[in-house]
Amino acid sequence: MKINFKNIGIAALFVLSAITRYSAQDYAVALKTPAVYNHYHLNPFLVNPAATGADGVSTILLNYRDQWAGFPNSPKGFTLGINGAPVNNMGIGGLIYSENYGVANRFIGQGNYAYHFKAGSNVFSLGLAGSYIQYSLDNDVITDPQHQGTDPTINEALNGEKYFAADLGFNVDIAQKYFLGVSIPHIVETALDNKSSSTSNTGNADRPVNFFALLGARFKLPDYRMVLEPSVGLKKISDVPFGTDVNIIAKMLDEKLFGGFTYSFGPSSHRLVFLGGVRLDKFKFFYSYDQSYADFQGYNNGSHELTLSVDLYKLKPKMMKQEPMPETATPTMEK
Repeated sequence: MKINFKNIGIAALFVLSAITRYSAQDYAVALKTPAVYNHYHLNPFLVNPAATGADGVSTILLNYRDQWAGFPNSPKGFTLGINGAPVNNMGIGGLIYSENYGVANRFIGQGNYAYHFKAGSNVFSLGLAGSYIQYSLDNDVITDPQHQGTDPTINEALNGEKYFAADLGFNVDIAQKYFLGVSIPHIVETALDNKSSSTSNTGNADRPVNFFALLGARFKLPDYRMVLEPSVGLKKISDVPFGTDVNIIAKMLDEKLFGGFTYSFGPSSHRLVFLGGVRLDKFKFFYSYDQSYADFQGYNNGSHELTLSVDLYKLKPKMMKQEPMPETATPTMEK
């Protein structure tokens, strides 16, 4: 099968340009922003269901993020993820995400499915995810002196707002040298209770479109036992301005030691993230610290993120099926 990579690139740019035409119109009817990760380029399945099981390794993952550390009631998020490759050409996984921000809480239970197919040395992936999402307020808000007991919005939020959302993702790995992934979180969203529908009754067409894109390359340096992996992440989340991440990570000593950084910038923010990690047999541990250049940085100690993952098993290299090559008869000599 002959692949025209020029056409693939043009198509990808068309998709991205079409998505970015959308802008925030009404935050009251928009979905709350998807979870924020600094380590998404290390574990793409966190933001793109198409990456689930793409490398043939089944993994269980724990992620913790402490944003704006030292600032009272700052956001804190915890993720339990399973990235599975149970059979050929298929990825199955899921996420449980819990976050609290002051008196506000968010819970997400998500299931991922991906299908991978190989064409020559290239692997294409399509993925879908379905999520149960609940937003709620702590009961402590009732005791707040500024709370008015007759406020129906707060009283309803105490019991939580429940939604179902669907995500769509696409991923391509070109000869294990280049990769491109695009995902649209919450492309479909519907309320699961009457009070939630009051905030989304204008329909999906009025909501801003979220998207993530990751484009990168792998440069193998066998003489130094190192792989360099630069990448660019593009994201548009709800009414947050368009943002760009420039990432580079070095996988050293046959991928036993990791180091890298991310420079994140947009119209209203600039951040620098430093990352380090280590692999011990089947275990991987990553830590990152990011420092913002916004004025608010003077009121907090930056953000910390930790990821611990365990590789459960890996499929054999033949995991990706492709069209069989025609067999040719081998001549034999008769006695």
